[in-house]
Amino acid sequence: MKKRFLVLMLSIVAVVGAPAMTVNAETEEVVIPEYTTVDYDVDFQYELNGIDALKETCDQQGTVESLTYEAPAYATNELLGTDSTIEKTVQVYLPYGYDESKQYNVLYLLHGTGGNDEYWFKREGDGVVTCNVLDNMIKDGLCDPVIVVTPNFYSEIRDKDHKISDEKVAEYAKENEDEYLQVRNDLWTQFFQYELRNDIMPLVESTYSTYANKDTSEESMIASRDHRAMAGLSRGAMATTRSGMLGNLDEISYFGNYSGVWTMFDKFKDALTNSEYKVNYWYNGTGTADFAAENHLEFHNQVMSEMTDVFQDGVNYAMVVKNGGAHEYANWIVDLYNSLLVFFK
Repeated sequence: MKKRFLVLMLSIVAVVGAPAMTVNAETEEVVIPEYTTVDYDVDFQYELNGIDALKETCDQQGTVESLTYEAPAYATNELLGTDSTIEKTVQVYLPYGYDESKQYNVLYLLHGTGGNDEYWFKREGDGVVTCNVLDNMIKDGLCDPVIVVTPNFYSEIRDKDHKISDEKVAEYAKENEDEYLQVRNDLWTQFFQYELRNDIMPLVESTYSTYANKDTSEESMIASRDHRAMAGLSRGAMATTRSGMLGNLDEISYFGNYSGVWTMFDKFKDALTNSEYKVNYWYNGTGTADFAAENHLEFHNQVMSEMTDVFQDGVNYAMVVKNGGAHEYANWIVDLYNSLLVFFK
């Protein structure tokens, strides 16, 4: 059993809705809780430069396509009783040699605060790196060929005729006994579960060759859940927990949280303990310079203390704290690499 104690130098970082960090008033250091992990039999990468070779251009390159769809503005419609719709886009990475006669696993991969569907694949520099890492991992046999879908979890909570007031958001939060819904942005992480289930997954898996065999009925999607994963960074990690694990566990079985959980533990524990559907693997990643590490490791400690009937560290669960990893892409691309080492195994 590994026992770790992290102390991070305080940096000035602000994220809407992120819990406050614990700061030692005398040293101005951020104190991260003590935590334990096991010695994993997976070759997880703990160094940010550990996958540099995979960031180089591969001679077997996948492609990225865009799909456009129209979906209800779920947050607006729920809160105001309206019937608004919005047009949105997802980016889809298809592995080198994609073949309609074969079946592919699917990873739904989310951005964080202020990002969108283009974060992982189309941003200058980093977008190329993401594709290169996927290309090289597949070529080197580190993971099976996989379709990676990057949605935008933001959904309009206002339109030209309606505006949701802070009071209305607070009222909804109170009714649902959910402290995090008091932050306007976090409404999206809650309501994204409906868009994911009703609009995004059916669009993707009726278009491409997955284990659903282009049959997106509920029965088919549940039957193929072992070939579906969801992961996200920062607020996208919150959306992964809320809209994936709590909202669509019957259709998704692998999960990845990069830099945080930010979900009420009691609700999380109750939902997963009583679910007939099990999590095949939950990968968690943060870093020693990540302001979200405190939240993430506190949640980790609770899971390891109170949910060992659901998660066994090293069996269907991992917590990887990377050396020098901050709240940024350089940290999260390593998390993506680590996730794909254990997803769909």
